[in-house]
Amino acid sequence: ANGKFSVGEKIPSELELSDLYNISRSTVRKAISVLVNEKLLIKAHGKGTFVSSNTDNLNNSTFLSFTDNVKSMDKTLSTKLVNITHVHPTEGQKEFFKLNSDDFLLEIERLRYIDDIPICVETSWFTTKYDSLEEKDLNGSLYAILQNDYQITSFNGTKTVEICYASPDEANLLKVSRGSALMLIEDRVYNEQSPLHISKQVLRGDKFKFAIKQN
Repeated sequence: ANGKFSVGEKIPSELELSDLYNISRSTVRKAISVLVNEKLLIKAHGKGTFVSSNTDNLNNSTFLSFTDNVKSMDKTLSTKLVNITHVHPTEGQKEFFKLNSDDFLLEIERLRYIDDIPICVETSWFTTKYDSLEEKDLNGSLYAILQNDYQITSFNGTKTVEICYASPDEANLLKVSRGSALMLIEDRVYNEQSPLHISKQVLRGDKFKFAIKQN
């Protein structure tokens, strides 16, 4: 809280903290566990424990993951990977990621369920720097993977919300009629000042309420 350890910094080991503050290792272990549960710390297997961003301060909460938003509603979220592939970027994506004409993007398409009801078709694009995501279990929070496996703790950028209409594929996945009005949310997300990903979420507005917290 007072900035002694900055966001993204690796904190000392349990033994070092025990010696530094003259407390038992079991007390240190319990304190770290509490701070991990409060999302102030992130444990990376084999690498150590790192300072996270407090999610209450993430750009007025607009970049909380879909997973965290659903948890705040006290609902059960599940995810199914639909497709993962490499695609040619659009002109807008080239500009955002600063790509050359012969570069590719990793495209991840997932179907998200709330209480077993299909709610959202989510498509995310990353540069090939993140091709190792293909080896991860993508049936959960992408932000949790980015934090835990890539030590990315800062998310900022822009969010747009508009109305769209269900394509045949979206209608099939979401179990709605073709052409049904849906909510389209697009995020362009940075880690610090570096482009991180673009995501497009197509949601059933009859089953999901989207709110923006203003500070």
